[in-house]
Parts: sequence; structure tokens; C-alpha cells
Amino acid sequence: MKRFLLWVIFAGLAVGAIRGAELPVLAALRADNARLAAMMVGDATALGNLMSDQLRFVHSDGRVESKADYVKNLLAGDTAYADVKTSAVEMMQVTPESVVILGVQTMRKRLGPDWSEVTLRYLSVWRNEAGVWRMIAWQSARPSGNSVVPPKK
Repeated sequence: MKRFLLWVIFAGLAVGAIRGAELPVLAALRADNARLAAMMVGDATALGNLMSDQLRFVHSDGRVESKADYVKNLLAGDTAYADVKTSAVEMMQVTPESVVILGVQTMRKRLGPDWSEVTLRYLSVWRNEAGVWRMIAWQSARPSGNSVVPPKK
């Protein structure tokens, strides 16, 4: 299965290179990786360029921020990130101009003076805005363990 997925990605890259265009899922993933890099160094300008003006950022505690609020809070210096790792990534191209990414992120996060280890399941939505892939929505949750639905009788 892994070989098949690698082949699909390679074939997609080749087709994209032939056409001179990057596949939407790969462009969105590249943009998301740039977002993580900007988060790690606290680059609010780069984050601002990667986020849509219509962004709605839903934190794992349920708070909702706009792009302006998110960037302002990052610049305040209360929050920092380290050792961010992403896994279990699934990507879905919804339209030619929009991609949904699901995954898991583990990181060290500083809120105020305290650092903590955080694991989040997340869903992000990326949109091609005039040739630039920007995140338009983010929602994350802290997994609380295995939630098993009992069998129906």
C-alpha cells in the first residue's frame, strides 16, 4: 500500500511538472509545512501570508479567533511552539481550489511561562486565493482516549 501511495505521489508530481502546475493537495501540504515552520520561529508575517483574511481558527479549548486575532496573539509573545511533529495526515481535494487536511500534531507549547506537551487531532481547510494557498479554517481537539461506541442490540 505504501508503495502504491508513493507511486501516486510521484506520478502526480510528474504530471504537475509536465503541466507546469502543482497538484492542489501537494500545494496545500507545502503551504501547511510552511505554516508549521513559521509557527516554530514565531514569524507572524509569514503566518499572516499563509492565512486567509477570512480565517476562523478554532483552538482545542473552543476559542475562535480571526486571522487578525491569531497573528496579534502570536506577536504578543505569550505563546511559543517547539518540536512540532505531524502524523496520520489525510488529504482530500474538495474542489480544484480547496483541500482539507486531517492529521495529528504533537508539540511542546508555551503559554505564558509554562511549557507543556500537547497532542492534537486537527482539521484544516486550504483554499487557492489567486495562486496562493491559504488556510481558511482550522479546528483542533485534544484526544481524550479511545471513544468506543457500544454495539447496537
